[in-house]
Amino acid sequence: MIFEQIATGGCQSYLLGCSDSHAAVLIDPNLQQSDYYLGLAAREGLRIRYVLDTHTHADHFSAAKELGLKLGAPVVTHALSPAPYANFRLADGEILRVGGMRLKALHTPGHTRDSMCVLADDRVFTGDTLLIGATGRTDLPSGDPDALYDSLFNSLLKLDPALKVYPAHDYKGRSHSTIGAEIESNPRICRDDEKTQSRCAGASHRSAAHQYERRQDGGPASQRRGGEGSLHIHVRTGGAGGPQ
Repeated sequence: MIFEQIATGGCQSYLLGCSDSHAAVLIDPNLQQSDYYLGLAAREGLRIRYVLDTHTHADHFSAAKELGLKLGAPVVTHALSPAPYANFRLADGEILRVGGMRLKALHTPGHTRDSMCVLADDRVFTGDTLLIGATGRTDLPSGDPDALYDSLFNSLLKLDPALKVYPAHDYKGRSHSTIGAEIESNPRICRDDEKTQSRCAGASHRSAAHQYERRQDGGPASQRRGGEGSLHIHVRTGGAGGPQ
């Protein structure tokens, strides 16, 4: 696999290429970097076959539509995406083949209704469902804390702990984490240990998420706002697109 990670402020996008066929997919492209992506692909001898958004972005302009038209490449989203320009939609568990690579879509709603994570070999691209040391905010249109709880605890966190985690945002200069590291140290995740077990045991998905918000911030989520990557199951105040 040929792999490049491109940071634009706190936004992260990824270029994955098949070493044999030189076919590539661009994940979560930012409009500001359109020309850079094309130059990077040319430098690596790659042809971008697909442009993929893990979810509907609220904090930056996606380059998916522009690049899809320019390259004649299908724009890939989850099946529930409202994007009218998407022309290849994946349901949960479906596979996108890019040369010799197989990318598996995992529907992980919560941050948005159309959020999906993408499994590729030894890594998972988590969009804004799971961030490094945080989780996606749920106060934007189609956000749902119940759904995010399910996506995390009944899907994403059950994957191989060794899988590398590549999120759509990070504001602290980190490139990636692992599922195991997030289970162990992510403060937004209620770990199954002696100290935290009583906080989650027997709670409904909604009450667990909402009680966690109140415990951490002392107020209802509806009173707090922040940028994408700063407002999660537990919400912390910050400027739009600002640090976590």
